[in-house]
Amino acid sequence: MTHNIFALKSKILLCVFICFGALHSEPSAFELQSGATKKDLKKLQATNKNLESAVIDYNAKIESLEQSQDGLKSIVDGQALRIKSLIDSTNSQSTTIQTLQAKLEKQSTLIETLQQKLDSHTQTIDQLNTKINDLNALITKINDSVLTKLNALADNKSTTDSKKDKSQSPKSSSSPSLSSIKNPDKKKEAIDFARKMYREGKLNESKEIYQWLADNDYKAASSLYMVGEILYQQQKYTEAIASYKKSASLDEKASYMPILLWHTAWAFRYSKDLINYNKFLDSLIYLYPESEQGKKAKDLKNKEIKK
Repeated sequence: MTHNIFALKSKILLCVFICFGALHSEPSAFELQSGATKKDLKKLQATNKNLESAVIDYNAKIESLEQSQDGLKSIVDGQALRIKSLIDSTNSQSTTIQTLQAKLEKQSTLIETLQQKLDSHTQTIDQLNTKINDLNALITKINDSVLTKLNALADNKSTTDSKKDKSQSPKSSSSPSLSSIKNPDKKKEAIDFARKMYREGKLNESKEIYQWLADNDYKAASSLYMVGEILYQQQKYTEAIASYKKSASLDEKASYMPILLWHTAWAFRYSKDLINYNKFLDSLIYLYPESEQGKKAKDLKNKEIKK
């Protein structure tokens, strides 16, 4: 565009110089002799003025074009800067997108790894739950079997052993002193008396009071447990097992349960019932592993395994 303006300007100047040259040159002899020279000269002068006006107009237009050209150049330069800025911004955003894409892929990999671990843990938990359910079923089966056998033993031998116990009991068991203790209004004094008799080794008297308390629903679970303990010491294992069973059915969370299970296991062993002996040892180890009796039961089982 600058080249075109320059060419136009050159052409205008050339025309002006030619006109001025014609106006200011010396008239020839032919022109001096001609009558039309002055008239033509005036026309040339008028034309010259017109040309001068045209030159001025053209110069003004040229300056306007030059100014427009400068303005357009500024606009073009501004647009070029904006385009460069947009390109730089696009490149920066492209880099950011690539970085985010890399992070997203890394997080996706991490999520897949965590999902695999979660699936593995879920499978392990399911396996543990299955084992726990199997163990609970086994314990329930053992308990049901033991209770069934306890009931059978109690039904078969309780009558005979009870008669034998009565025949061997000293007459003092039905003495007025014991009868006076069996007062429904003095159950607290009765249990204190039973404990005293037990400490003094008077097992029959103690057992009679404990049994009476159990029959009258006064601390029945612990009273039956003590009846079982006395019968166990008297080597009446079948009756002891029956009393232990009744006590456990009334209070499965009693503090003396480890001892009750331990003595029940040994009562079965002394009765030569090794199957129930081992079942009660297993129950003791499972239910009360940190108790003294639970640890003893575990030691016994380990020794039997080594044999």
